Amino acid sequence: MLDTDDRVRVDAIRDQIRAAGRRWTIAKGAIVEALLAGPGHLSPQRIHEIIVKQYPQIDPSTVYRALLTLADEGVVHTLDQPGEARYGLADEPHHHAICGGCGRQAEIPATAVARLLTAAGAVTGFQFNRDSVTLTGRCEDCA
Repeated sequence: MLDTDDRVRVDAIRDQIRAAGRRWTIAKGAIVEALLAGPGHLSPQRIHEIIVKQYPQIDPSTVYRALLTLADEGVVHTLDQPGEARYGLADEPHHHAICGGCGRQAEIPATAVARLLTAAGAVTGFQFNRDSVTLTGRCEDCA
């Protein structure tokens, strides 16, 4: 069950999609809710496992198609890591940390990395993509 803050996020995402003249479907709503409830970024298979309990009529191909549409609409993004793609919500700016040992993921608020990206740009002359930075390391369990 979603809390009030998550319900507000779902409503804002729905309104964003509708304002762009796109359709809000049961599958899109179920995917957004699964991503809010799930731990970190989820694979399409894991998303399907979560939503099929409430919506048995939604098959895996519908999840894949809806994820591609949601990505096109700027609602979700793909987390680049080996293996199956993992999707997360893109409505709140954040970056990613991935454990090289166990694969655990964590989100880093964009504000926590902003000054670092500016400093790194000044040293290297690069302009970094502030939409998606992925840092690798070891989580506390693997360290």
